[in-house]
Amino acid sequence: MVSSVSGAPPTPSTAPARQVTAEACRNCILDDLKGALQLLDISDETRQRVLSEGERFLSGEFELSRAPSYYITAVHRQLKRMTGMAVPFAELRRAGNEVGLLLSEKLRRQLTSLPQKEGFRLAVEWAIAANHLDFRTVGTGYGFAPDEIEEILKAKLAKGFAIDEFDMLWDIVHTVRKVLYIPDNVGELAFDSIVLDYLRDFGCHTVVPYRGGPITSDATREDFDFLNTQAHAGEVICAGPDTLGISLEEASDELRAALQRAELIVTKGQANFYTMYSAQDSLRGRIVCLFTCKCDVVANLFGLSGKINIMKVLK
Repeated sequence: MVSSVSGAPPTPSTAPARQVTAEACRNCILDDLKGALQLLDISDETRQRVLSEGERFLSGEFELSRAPSYYITAVHRQLKRMTGMAVPFAELRRAGNEVGLLLSEKLRRQLTSLPQKEGFRLAVEWAIAANHLDFRTVGTGYGFAPDEIEEILKAKLAKGFAIDEFDMLWDIVHTVRKVLYIPDNVGELAFDSIVLDYLRDFGCHTVVPYRGGPITSDATREDFDFLNTQAHAGEVICAGPDTLGISLEEASDELRAALQRAELIVTKGQANFYTMYSAQDSLRGRIVCLFTCKCDVVANLFGLSGKINIMKVLK
């Protein structure tokens, strides 16, 4: 069991370490941008212009105190502006939703025969494994058939959880009523709906925010409509504009109010973890983070390393 962390993300104590960490983050964001550009049907000239603009932006002031999602949002907004694509990766987004829907329905059938606590745990585990259904990182471009994607997710589950605080989560969800559930990507949103159904059965009223516009694979209102998320949530709201993960700087009034009202905030994905990690002291509710860690920068916060599964009660 890893002890709880609190306060803003720590920055390295020496200048050389700070430079190395900043460079690692820059390179990771650039790799993300390069991978995204390869998925788009654009000219090599346009691809290079977008990449060059991203490199120029990231070579400027880069503050470790800012979450990486701030910079990823910025370069992907540049991508949309320079390519003229209002919804990049539209086909991949839809394919992700279709795969997620197929696999989540299969899970629903399995859960009907399980006791409630065991079923809830399995639903949460699959919702975390499905965090890997991110076409920026999964490496498949959703080119695999659903059964192959299922095997990828099963392999993620087989690794277990480096941080597993399910029993604490189980206790919390039976003592709260107002829950803000912050989803992450298309595809995994279908698995989130199963968790939302359990929370409803526990007597919780859930508020679920969508992104106001498409950035990479984050779920928008269109994805909520495709997967009928509204039928599983108590209420859906707009989180703000097109940001990677929620942004407290650009949050809608609805989201700001929901953050303060919530007795429990459940977040999905690494970007949302960063936001909650930094803001936890200003929020009154309990916070639970469910995600697949994608880099050592985050894993190191828990004294761990590698791409690990995390089920963490932050406060």
